[in-house]
Amino acid sequence: MMNLRWDQNTKSRAAKGAAGLFLLAAGVFAVASPPPTLESLSRAYSKSPTAANEDALLRYASKYARQDSGGLAYLVVGAGKAESGQPASALKHLDTAKDRLPKLRDYAAFYAGRAHYRNLNYPKAIEAMEAVIRNSPVSPLRPRAILTIGTIYRETGRRAEAMALLRKYADELPQPEGLELLALNLEESGALSEAVPLWQSLYSDYAALPVSKRAESAFVRLRARMGGSYPPLMPDAMFTRVDRLIAAGAYDAARQELQDMTVKLAGANRDRARVWLGRVRYLRRHDAIALKWLNGFKSATPAVEAERLYYVLASSRRAGNIAGMLAALDNLNKAHKTSPWRLQGLVAVGNHYLLRNDTARYEPLFRQCAESFPIESESIYCHWKISWNAYMKRSPQASTLMRQHLQLFPSSANAPAALYFLGRLAERERQLETARGYYEELKSRFPNYYHATLAEDRLDDGAIARVQASAFVKEFIAGLKLPDKNRADDFEPSKLTSERLVRARLLLAAGRDDWAENELRFAVKNGAQAPLLAMELSRLAAARGDYGKSIRYIKGISPGYLSIPIEEAPEEFWQLAYPLRYREYLERYSKLRDLDPYFMAALIRQESEFDIQAVSRASARGLTQIMPSTGKSLSAKLGYRRFHLSMLHKPDVNINMGSYYFRRQVEELDGHVEAALASYNAGLSRAKEWLTWGDFQEPAEFVETIPFTETRNYVQIVLRNAHIYRRVYGGNLAQSGRKSPLADGRAQ
Repeated sequence: MMNLRWDQNTKSRAAKGAAGLFLLAAGVFAVASPPPTLESLSRAYSKSPTAANEDALLRYASKYARQDSGGLAYLVVGAGKAESGQPASALKHLDTAKDRLPKLRDYAAFYAGRAHYRNLNYPKAIEAMEAVIRNSPVSPLRPRAILTIGTIYRETGRRAEAMALLRKYADELPQPEGLELLALNLEESGALSEAVPLWQSLYSDYAALPVSKRAESAFVRLRARMGGSYPPLMPDAMFTRVDRLIAAGAYDAARQELQDMTVKLAGANRDRARVWLGRVRYLRRHDAIALKWLNGFKSATPAVEAERLYYVLASSRRAGNIAGMLAALDNLNKAHKTSPWRLQGLVAVGNHYLLRNDTARYEPLFRQCAESFPIESESIYCHWKISWNAYMKRSPQASTLMRQHLQLFPSSANAPAALYFLGRLAERERQLETARGYYEELKSRFPNYYHATLAEDRLDDGAIARVQASAFVKEFIAGLKLPDKNRADDFEPSKLTSERLVRARLLLAAGRDDWAENELRFAVKNGAQAPLLAMELSRLAAARGDYGKSIRYIKGISPGYLSIPIEEAPEEFWQLAYPLRYREYLERYSKLRDLDPYFMAALIRQESEFDIQAVSRASARGLTQIMPSTGKSLSAKLGYRRFHLSMLHKPDVNINMGSYYFRRQVEELDGHVEAALASYNAGLSRAKEWLTWGDFQEPAEFVETIPFTETRNYVQIVLRNAHIYRRVYGGNLAQSGRKSPLADGRAQ
């Protein structure tokens, strides 16, 4: 049997490549090409199924006919033939694959079923797809197998069986395909009144997809058959459809439909369509046009009028019409006290003043938000802003408000910050036992979060290290409904996880990363251990040098990975999640700029995920995301003779420029590293302004005060990343012991 451990295979292939270089007797060096691998042959065939690529893969299959690798080759060719409409050839190869790959029988059966279906051999197709449905472990191909059987039932006139099947497995089916197939069966069975709402749902809920056009065609058929009994599309469905179009960015289509609705509808619905025409103009940033339109009418329906006022407020705010913004909010406050549009208005105007650091104006607005709408999600945001303002004012109410925040909103994203700053408040009151209690809880419950890294430093403080955590904090925490402490899955795979890993490794060996990824994502949803499955795909991507994809596999398949204590997961897991590429350049330019190389690695991970070809929507490029104009300016300063865009995609050049640029930001901001990070993300002028917004007694206070959520998160993430890099790689880099982003240790 072939060895499917990717780390060993990679080393083996590397060794074979090195052995291929040999000295001929004549004294001339030559390189013997290593034999092609199943992976490379399969990729070539899947990308371009030419006769030559197919022949090469089949020769490989014949050579290794008694091994897994031979069976995999037959499976890849058979699947390709089934999908390209060559059923006879497909079945021959898939039958061979089925016998030699018992662990992947469902894959061979599925594509055999597809081949039988194309060959119009419906009984055999159903038999094959039923085998997929029964497979153990549950096959990720099962939903598509069910859909195929339902399609066959419909095409052979067995519509009652099709409808029973589709209803039985409704929760498993891919949508909108399952819903459309059921609608077709109902329509063709004469159950027109049941078919109509399904077609209408497809038309509205999937407005931006091709199925919506097919639903329109169904409407024509159904009207012709039902005559006056055909139920028209209801207004709520019309608005759902427009909302889906807006979400897809199809603004012109949404506008056209809304204009039609203002003619078709009456009363409150007509008014609402008119308001939404203003909404579309606002979303397209046509604020002056939106204001003129929205101010041209009023609605007698309170809910619609509240929505109109909100878009007047939002358009006025962005257009700089502060009087109009405040007038709209005043009307919402007076006439629509419980409306969700008043809530949105309070937050919008509060943010307007928050961005100007006008606490006297924004605090009352956020207080109204929190008190008037205590169970709405926006209340979490508003309550935290009130709590943070009290903290920065050094108000005696700060501790009470932060404890209240944890009690009211235990799942709040601000919970780690609340625990940390409660600890800092306790320290200032010389309640060291209380402070220790908060820090311990933070470190235990939220490991690897930004505030937990700060708590770790505080726990190392001599005075706090000598005391025990207070009973008061333990009792307080016990009374909260904070998220459960996250523990790592046992990194010894369970039986289920082992089964999935074996299957995924076979699929990866076959060069079908798409199948393997689908297998592992399906496994996570069905109870397998997410971190182990994430590692499997991440390891493969890293072996190919695709570190961005390697990181994204960890993030996507094991999204709770940051809640795993570092010591509870294998070192490889963290090295995959936090790769350390271009070490030579990181060390060289960090040393030159007096920066911590771990910090530069952390910045690169956040900016580009180590993808040297990365290009942002704003055209920033490369590892450290340098704008072309900045690159051109820096190239002269750094001694490059002639600048061209491709330079920004060279690791050496990009890290040189990025480290130089960041160090310059630090110097512009008098050594304030956190402000320099804010500048890197949001611009120097903003960072300078934010530094004037308070008497910051520690960097974390500045970070929490940053008004842009994206920038605040960015700063915290980079600093957290740097902490994790230090933990994971220890002394492997120069300056390894330093915690400051600056190599000289000056944390401001």
